[in-house]
Amino acid sequence: MNMHYKPQVTSGTAHYTELSELVERLKQDHTELMQVLLDMKEQSIQAEQEADKGKARAMLVHLRLWAMAFQEELSRHSDWEEQELYPFLNIYFHKNNKPSIVPSLWMLEKDHELAMDHLNAFFRAVHALKPDSDAMQIKRAGAYLTHACRILIDHLEKEEEFVFPLTERVLTDIDYLFS
Repeated sequence: MNMHYKPQVTSGTAHYTELSELVERLKQDHTELMQVLLDMKEQSIQAEQEADKGKARAMLVHLRLWAMAFQEELSRHSDWEEQELYPFLNIYFHKNNKPSIVPSLWMLEKDHELAMDHLNAFFRAVHALKPDSDAMQIKRAGAYLTHACRILIDHLEKEEEFVFPLTERVLTDIDYLFS
């Protein structure tokens, strides 16, 4: 028996429930991701400002492990958005002959890619740190993470500003059609 089988229901209630679940998951994921980003950004700034090079290096090594775990979680979230949320919105708005939302999603994806570039630069910079690394190398490594966090915080905020009004329109349309 397939435990993942969902019966296809054609009523507006099914679409309403499906979209409501997608929006709830998006809100929950974003809340959790945002908190981690804010905490990581704060700690990376502290590492950049740490006068003791050994302590700063140790902070960055710890942050590298944390950022790697975060990157995996962010990847899972992004995959979910691309496989479930965005296709739902694209199908809905395409069927209603509205302008495509693909260009806006593309811009969000470019922000995400830029943040990942900074995050990967952070990983490389921390990996390259040695006990005799100078303060500038340490600050640069921390700055990569700080900047990645800032880009991702902005990315999540933009995504919410874009997606939430769209989902509200869909839910309003469904309420109107089936009331």
